Amino acid sequence: MIDWLLLIVTAAMASAVVLVPGLALGYGLHLRGVMLWGFAPAAGVALLAVSATLLPFAGLSWSPLTALGSTAVLVGLAAVTSRLILPSAGRERNPGAGPLWTAVAFGALLGMARMSAIIGHPENVSQTNDATFHLNVLRFIGETGSASSLDVLGALEASGFYPAAWHAIASLLTSVGFDSVLVANAVSLAIAGPVWTLSITAFVWCATGGRRLPSVSAAVLAPALYAFPFYMLDFGVLYPYALAVAIVPGILAVLVMRMRSAQRATDDAGWRGWVLATLITLVGLTAVGFAQPAALLVWLIGATSLAVWHILRRRAHPSRIPPWRTAAALTTALLGALGIWFAVTAISSEQLWPPHRSAPRAALDLLLNSSAGPGPTISISVFAVIGFIVAVRAPSLRWLAIFGAAIAVMTLVAVSVQNPAIRGLLAAWYADWHRFLALMPLVVIPFAALGVDAVVRRVRERRARLARTAAVAALAIVLAEVGIWVAVDLRTGTHRYDAAAVDYLSTDERDLLEALPELVGSADRVVGNPSAGAAFGYALSGRDVIPRTWSKPNDPDFEMLRFELVDLAEDPAVCDAVRRMDVDYVLDFGESAQGPGKWDMPGMTGFAEAEGFEKVAEDGAASLWRITGCE
Repeated sequence: MIDWLLLIVTAAMASAVVLVPGLALGYGLHLRGVMLWGFAPAAGVALLAVSATLLPFAGLSWSPLTALGSTAVLVGLAAVTSRLILPSAGRERNPGAGPLWTAVAFGALLGMARMSAIIGHPENVSQTNDATFHLNVLRFIGETGSASSLDVLGALEASGFYPAAWHAIASLLTSVGFDSVLVANAVSLAIAGPVWTLSITAFVWCATGGRRLPSVSAAVLAPALYAFPFYMLDFGVLYPYALAVAIVPGILAVLVMRMRSAQRATDDAGWRGWVLATLITLVGLTAVGFAQPAALLVWLIGATSLAVWHILRRRAHPSRIPPWRTAAALTTALLGALGIWFAVTAISSEQLWPPHRSAPRAALDLLLNSSAGPGPTISISVFAVIGFIVAVRAPSLRWLAIFGAAIAVMTLVAVSVQNPAIRGLLAAWYADWHRFLALMPLVVIPFAALGVDAVVRRVRERRARLARTAAVAALAIVLAEVGIWVAVDLRTGTHRYDAAAVDYLSTDERDLLEALPELVGSADRVVGNPSAGAAFGYALSGRDVIPRTWSKPNDPDFEMLRFELVDLAEDPAVCDAVRRMDVDYVLDFGESAQGPGKWDMPGMTGFAEAEGFEKVAEDGAASLWRITGCE
């Protein structure tokens, strides 16, 4: 019980670390009400990531105190700038504060509860390849005092830019004494709860012009699909990508809000409103760029859909807008979007994931929302289809239908298309179908919210007194179906936080790694098979355990140790490699766990029968050996 209480407190702190500075910045940028809260996660991420990157240039380390000071300065600068652009803030129409905020709280808590069930226990480590890198970076930040995106690759003894917004947030909590594994799980709860719920609610609120029922429905349905945010926080584990995707709807909502304001005759902000909206959007895009840049293209698809449809709608008034201007604006929007897309694709990885299944099966899975998770969510699929039809028929929402169709087509391509040239267009995501499945809730949840609203409106037309009952019943049906699948998943499913089920980092291996500070000196170096669990060593012990990521380094010395370390008594060249790598100890975690990214390293196991090794400690099947044959 104490462990869960600590996780809840840490998750609340993680939420506050993001939302409090985000609310301050949003308020300074003239955002109010739902839009203020919906944009706050993106604003907070931007402030923390930029602060973490700038502080080293001032000779300051990353800590709660320096983060507070730097974010305060940035908020002040933004507030002054926005005041110069637009002296007074507009007042937002209240969509019904009580029901909406109750729904947001409900959705956020339900999202955190569902994520907690997936994690299983507060101290469970994500048994995934990428988790090793992220946890090791948190340890590195604690030791170096820098959470800069320009520095964190130093954890791997490398250099360059790496989007470290997630790490900047999490490291603020580890810096005050919280365990890195607990913090990683707590930040996942924050993303699955308030961050995602606020963002998607603001998106639907802006898209529908502040209508209450669709907004309430979006908040309640936010945790209904496993595909996002839970899939990315379970599979992978893709912490940065989950954070980036979660804040995209709140950023896109800014552009939607501005478009709607521009269409109203009462809009008195004019060009100043556009300048301010551009500034706010740049803040949001900065957040995504420092979280996971691939998600920038998701925003680009939504923004292009909105811009293209806005241009085409204005063409409906030919007396006011010459055809050549419409054509020029449309061409500029499309060419600009394509140019950005191809530019990002050109600098992306050439290593692409293969397709997963046939196109008909993939299409059916998308329609039934059964591509990820324990089973299909039929009720939300029905409401989403109704909502899509509503969006197609409503001129003000047709851009949303275009956005949804684009995301669905991309996902279908990633899941089922074999053509390498076509898959190459998705290189920003490695053509990874897992990542595309996570994008579907960005449009399915809004469509489902519109579907619920449409059904309730039809009931209200016939029997007005039953409208509220119909709304509650519709949402209850979805949540009941989700609850059934969650229960099935808890009973029969296996998640990547379960050491017994996944067998990447076993309990014995974790206990031995956590005991390393008592077994080896701070100046000693330990080597092991990273894909057998040793890659967690640095994060869990603070000792210099290499490699620090699941993949093997492209180092000829390591390659020799990988195959021949156990035979060092027979080959002097092995000791030469040991000396060049300055290795003192080796972890024997047995054979690699099975699965993608696991490496066969026969030279790093079987030391009991080998010469030149002295057993230091043993915990079950895991053991630590001092290399004595090269002294």
